[in-house]
Amino acid sequence: MPTVLLAYVPSATSEAALEYAVAEATRRGDSLLVLASEKGLDPRKARGVTDPRPLAERLEETGLPHELRTVPSRADPADDILDAVDEGDVELVVLGIRRRTPIGKILLGSTSQRVAIESPVPVVLVKPRDFVPPARD
Repeated sequence: MPTVLLAYVPSATSEAALEYAVAEATRRGDSLLVLASEKGLDPRKARGVTDPRPLAERLEETGLPHELRTVPSRADPADDILDAVDEGDVELVVLGIRRRTPIGKILLGSTSQRVAIESPVPVVLVKPRDFVPPARD
């Protein structure tokens, strides 16, 4: 079955991406594959997550066929995302993005950027509703 892949860590950006991924999978009639960081198991510890229920319970409530995979926290989670795309019938990747300073982008790299560049399928980058873009020179 065609699949929408969502990379999830408990945050406002991932909450926005979750909302988008569920709507898109529903619209397409696709299943949903959620790669959740192991720190995503307890949403009560995250800023920006307003629903304290476990992610598995929230996914079940969508009525979508879904798979929830917990992945270990690591330096470059893009590998987990790209591996999942290569393994399955993923047609779309959904990622939440946050505002970053130019120095932050250089020092920390960007999972979103790497996935967008290397993914063989389309990638949608979702911003939270309260996103404030950086000042332009």
